[in-house]
Amino acid sequence: MLFVGARALRRIPTLPATILMAAFFATVLPPRVAFAQPAAGGPPRPLSLAEALKLATGESEQIAIARAGSLRAQGQLGQARSALMPQLATTMSWQKQLQNQFAAISQRSSNNSSGGATGGAGDTTSLADNPITRIFASQYNFNVGLSASQPLFGGGRATATIRAARAARESAEIGITSAQAQVQLDVTQAYYDALLTDRLVAIAESSLVQSERTLRQVQLTRTVGSASEFELIRARVTRDNQRPGWLQSRTNRDLAYVRLRQLLNLSPDQPLALTDSIAESPVSAPVANPAPITTVNVNVAEVLTLDPRVQTAVSRVLAGSDTGIGTRAPVKQALKGVEVAQQQLKATKAQRLPAIAATTNYQRLAYPAGILPRSLGDFFPNWTVGIGLSYPFFTGGRLRGEVQAAEASVIEARQRLQLAQEGASLDARQAVAQLTESEASWQASVGTAEQAQRAYDIAEVRFREGISTQLELSETRNQLQQALANRAQAARNLQVARTRLALLPYLPLSQGSTSSTGPTR
Repeated sequence: MLFVGARALRRIPTLPATILMAAFFATVLPPRVAFAQPAAGGPPRPLSLAEALKLATGESEQIAIARAGSLRAQGQLGQARSALMPQLATTMSWQKQLQNQFAAISQRSSNNSSGGATGGAGDTTSLADNPITRIFASQYNFNVGLSASQPLFGGGRATATIRAARAARESAEIGITSAQAQVQLDVTQAYYDALLTDRLVAIAESSLVQSERTLRQVQLTRTVGSASEFELIRARVTRDNQRPGWLQSRTNRDLAYVRLRQLLNLSPDQPLALTDSIAESPVSAPVANPAPITTVNVNVAEVLTLDPRVQTAVSRVLAGSDTGIGTRAPVKQALKGVEVAQQQLKATKAQRLPAIAATTNYQRLAYPAGILPRSLGDFFPNWTVGIGLSYPFFTGGRLRGEVQAAEASVIEARQRLQLAQEGASLDARQAVAQLTESEASWQASVGTAEQAQRAYDIAEVRFREGISTQLELSETRNQLQQALANRAQAARNLQVARTRLALLPYLPLSQGSTSSTGPTR
């Protein structure tokens, strides 16, 4: 395109050779403002979409949070299972009594016995000499024990709690898969957003350069007296109006790369060189020679019919995708939420039944004369075995309130399941509709940018030859810029729509489809 402009200049015979040469170099070598990502991180790092997805899977905070939730659910399941297992505990205690009633009684008895002996009674036995008295009167008490308990019957409370915890763990594992799918979609969107902003910056730069070239052409013709001051001012205004859009596109590109680096947990100063293209180049359909137009009537059905290639492409993508409601991760989690609520209701109702447990307690006690026992012979055994039964005769309405709350949780979980199913159905239809729209927009953009480029080339030659006006050139440039931007946007939307449909079974529901479907704990 640049050399076409140079040939057009050479065809103007009235311009001096020096002016022609200056215009040629000004046209071929237009000023460019080079954009560089932050250079503090060294040379740009090549990054493909596959590598970005791999990095995000290992570095994502959302996945780490989901895994932590799964670990918590696994721990809660272990806690629930422990209710059916024997409970063993050991105890060891040492105690010194500063004042002991039995020691005082023993001392008094010993004194009385001594007084009686001097009185001639002759009985040397006393209460202080009793072994039991010596045990109770001992200053020191050393106790080593082992206790055990085993639940025998709890009305199914422990079993229901275990089932609820198991369902919660399975729901948390589904949440990991859902988080991974969401991260993959987010990274894909961020990657193609960065590619799109790169393309939009290139389009804005090209438009700014074209406006600058037009301005210099007008300045050149103004110098030789072939253009008016009004045309020069209008060309300068047109050039200046392109600059804000160019600056905005640069800002959008910077933010898109920042978002991509954040998702991948890369350094903010790390330059990236994206290696994947935004979309494959479709093959344009051959254009047949149009029939001569003999009437201005328009067939509405023909105009409003989608290109058959669109439905073919959509059907090909749908053949490898799963849009069923039952396979969606949010629906599976909602089902687990219903199961959790039902088991919690069962466990709550089981509190109305009696609970039976067997217990045993084995102890070895020592009452040494000194601080610590001198041998194992100083220890005396103490072993008990028992069975206990508890039954809540009256709780002041506590159990009735807990059952009502658990029943409400079941109702809420079922309604959340209904919402999840409706949201999944809407989400699937929305994903298919977005894919159809994106495919149709992409197919419609085929050839449009090339035609717009060809139209601008012709308009630029016409303007330089003095056949057309500057307004015609500006309108053609705007059409070219819009066509290129539409094509880049359509390519990005198509790639994201395909990725979303491929990950649809594992993705959370779209915002607005339904409220949260997590289980009520």
